[in-house]
Amino acid sequence: MSSSDDEVWPAYLEHTRELAGQLLRADDPYDVALQFMGDTIEVIATGDYEYAVSMYNLWGDLTDWVELKPAEEDLAKAEMVRAAREWLALNPRDSDAVRRYFAHWLHDVSHHDQP
Repeated sequence: MSSSDDEVWPAYLEHTRELAGQLLRADDPYDVALQFMGDTIEVIATGDYEYAVSMYNLWGDLTDWVELKPAEEDLAKAEMVRAAREWLALNPRDSDAVRRYFAHWLHDVSHHDQP
């Protein structure tokens, strides 16, 4: 993403919606999930953007699920699709909705902060 700092976050939000749509149409959602992570790392590297780390952690948790628990691959990929659908259903500029989305996925689903 080659935008000015003021344009990076809105462009990234739009890009995440495009990726979520791609994931819904993909033969293998895992590949698009990896792209979510890579593109998010680029945004994190450009500045301190609210929720970018949460986005990276979410897709990292989902791809790790596929990699670390191959017997649960189908379930993990189904959850990737559900996460993408839910992302598309919310307004990413509504900070309360985004906060609830990441709280659900990172804490309730992935148990990200639990040892």
